This record gives sequence, C-alpha cells and structure tokens, in this order.
Amino acid sequence: MPQAGIEVPDIGARVYHSASQVIPHIATTTLAFNSERWDTDTIHDLVINNSRLTCKTAGKYLISASVEWAPNAVGYRQLVLFLNGGINIAMVNPNANAIATTRITISTVYNLAINDYVEVLAYQTSGGNLNINPAGNWTPEFMIQRIG
Repeated sequence: MPQAGIEVPDIGARVYHSASQVIPHIATTTLAFNSERWDTDTIHDLVINNSRLTCKTAGKYLISASVEWAPNAVGYRQLVLFLNGGINIAMVNPNANAIATTRITISTVYNLAINDYVEVLAYQTSGGNLNINPAGNWTPEFMIQRIG
C-alpha cells in the first residue's frame, strides 16, 4: 500500500497443514505446513524444511500463526514464534479450556534479514498426546507479510 510516496511490494506467504499433528505431553514440537495458500517470494518450501518461512527480502514483517487444540481440560498449551532455531520472538501459553477446544492466535512484527527463518513451536501439558487439528481456513495456519 503506498504511503508518503513509498510503495511496499506484496511480499508474503500463508501456509497450512491439512492433517492433524500430534503434540506429545511436555515435548516441544515444531509444526509442519504441507500446503500453501500463497507464496509471493519463495518463502516456503513444501519439501525441504516445510516448517519454515524464510525471508528472501529484508524488511519489517507481520508474522502470525493460529491453531486449534483437540478438546482437553488439563494443563496449558503454548505456541511460540521461533527465529533461526534459537530465539523466541513471541509466545503465548493459555490454560486449557474445560468447556471447548483451546484456540490460539499469536502474532508479532519483527525486522527480518535475508535468510532469517521463522517456525511455530507447540507445547502442551495435558498428560498425554494431544492433536492440533485442521479446521476451515484458520488452523493450523502460519503467515508472514512484509509491511515495511
């Protein structure tokens, strides 16, 4: 969108996973994304490191992810946006919902350099395995969009 005479190109990607992913009790798990809604800058690879969105054009990015956990009232759930395999850039960890599924959306704005990559990590403390299930056009989804 042009602002003050500066045009920001449409650079971004939105990816999702079309099957349930099992998240073990107290084990951090990197989510995979096997399908793309769009990718305007070869940010995502469906075969190699399909958990990653990799910056190909440096800039300021809006990064977000959404998941829905299978129903379970025990413990808490955690979602992390993880930069370059070692830096948490956003984290949310709500308690489980005793009445309905636990849904989490996480987002941040972050400056990325070329070849920086972001992944989504999931963690839970239900006492057993717990699925992140696909539903509609919003879970599990992972998105990156250059905003400046």
